[in-house]
Amino acid sequence: MASIEFHAEYVRKYNALPRRPKAPSGRVPNVWHFDLRYIPISPPSHMLFIFQKDSQLIASQTLPVTEKLDETGLAYFPETAEQAALEICLGLMHYFISGSGVGPNAPWSLTTDDLDLARAVQAQFKALGVKEERCQVNYVGNITGLVQYHFNDLYEGMKGMLDYSLVARAALTTPQSIAFSNMSRPDSNAWAFSVPPSFYRDEPEMKEVQKLADYVRDFANNEPTPVNQDASPDFQTRFSRTLEQVKAVVDTNTLDQVRKKADAGDPQQAIDAALRLKYGLQCNQDATLSRDYLIKAALDREALVHVRSMAHSMLVSWYIAGRGDDFRVRYLFAASYHADEAIRLVSENSPLCSASPAVLGFGSGAFANMTVDLKVPELLVHFKWIVKASEQRTMYMKLQDDAFKKKMMKKPNRYRCANLGCGIESDTGKMLSQCAGQCDRDKKPSYCSKTRPYIKPTRNITCLFHFTEKEDWKIHKPFCRPGAPCSVIDTTINPGGAANAQGSIRLPVHHANGSTTVISTSTLDPELLKQMRDVALQHEDGSFGKRTRIEILEI
Repeated sequence: MASIEFHAEYVRKYNALPRRPKAPSGRVPNVWHFDLRYIPISPPSHMLFIFQKDSQLIASQTLPVTEKLDETGLAYFPETAEQAALEICLGLMHYFISGSGVGPNAPWSLTTDDLDLARAVQAQFKALGVKEERCQVNYVGNITGLVQYHFNDLYEGMKGMLDYSLVARAALTTPQSIAFSNMSRPDSNAWAFSVPPSFYRDEPEMKEVQKLADYVRDFANNEPTPVNQDASPDFQTRFSRTLEQVKAVVDTNTLDQVRKKADAGDPQQAIDAALRLKYGLQCNQDATLSRDYLIKAALDREALVHVRSMAHSMLVSWYIAGRGDDFRVRYLFAASYHADEAIRLVSENSPLCSASPAVLGFGSGAFANMTVDLKVPELLVHFKWIVKASEQRTMYMKLQDDAFKKKMMKKPNRYRCANLGCGIESDTGKMLSQCAGQCDRDKKPSYCSKTRPYIKPTRNITCLFHFTEKEDWKIHKPFCRPGAPCSVIDTTINPGGAANAQGSIRLPVHHANGSTTVISTSTLDPELLKQMRDVALQHEDGSFGKRTRIEILEI
């Protein structure tokens, strides 16, 4: 972003410009309209559109305006009019100082079609030290259609410069001006936590340990791997070891120390700072600042592509989590761009794509929902890497699923929890425990009481156990003898899912609309998985249900 000295120089030049009621031609009022738009053409940016109604003169300025010509616009993503105002003021001053089309003259007055933006820009002009009479910004709402008409002409010209087919260009829709006045802020918890906040314990110490665990899980969930590769066999061991290592780092290095290194250009420290700020790990939560550090890492051309890919992957959830029904299209485009870049960086020199679980989840979730019926067809035009990686992953999952179903058909009891209504399934028998009674081996019920790690704040990280044998014993007891028939009531084989070389559990979630979500995990315990299912079903019309209504959700 521009420096204070840069701001002051613009203000000095702007205040010195001549200002008259009429434009230099003397025939039309010197009144100018402006708005802000998101341009999804790669690399995406925000554009300031400037329009003079009477002369129909148009101009545009990519934001932010900086002294560095090569600085990207990705860092600028205002969520409020106040966040947008500074760069808009600089953009307007830049246009009039440069004298593009009309000579160096200040406008007599400015207008915009968003009330919050009008107030914020006016206040920002005053804060910068612009002369009082040049700060006025009026709200007008009766020329939006005319402004859109002229911006469409500009955008058609931009589309014509792209190396796209005529069909692809036709799919690109003209961006609308951004409305800040009715924009709601997202639920920070939805972005900050990997599971709903209700799953967290009330004890402060437990919350800190859970934040630490989420930090580690988030890091792992955004590491790119080949799309035909699942979690490594020693995931739980590595998770516990990494948890201890991260705790040691957090305890010995303050956020200020980490931020200092990140600001000096260390991309790995930038990711560390971003995750701490995301979860409020020994600091106050700050979603905006967390994003700033992820952008630093993602755009660092000197960083390893693996690190940059992770940063792009982590940015995806910032744009989509917790948005609910107020999900603006620019957030979808921005999330898609970062997901696409996360894949491209680690895949462009290989026939097989690599992607993080988070990016693959986005590709099969929000992205697929907006493209399957061509709701937003231009996503398919801009983001080819998401499409390619998703197709390769789907093909791999189908092969794994076919093998998994054949395996379950031979011994359904061995790979499904016998407790009625539980629904937990496993890809390997070792993930479930079996009855130790006298029943025949091929009739023995299995249970999801196999150890799954649940973090407990003790000196050494330990695990809790959940036993479901007791719940099923009243059903199985009469059958727990040699020669007795099988007591398992439900042996349904659910569609979806895949074998995991490391061992995982999964839980089908059947929605009221007939769709099925299969939540597959190698990191969560069965009880937590069932709680997630219950929350998803309780919020069938809410954001959690919408977010999980995909074919496969890997955690």
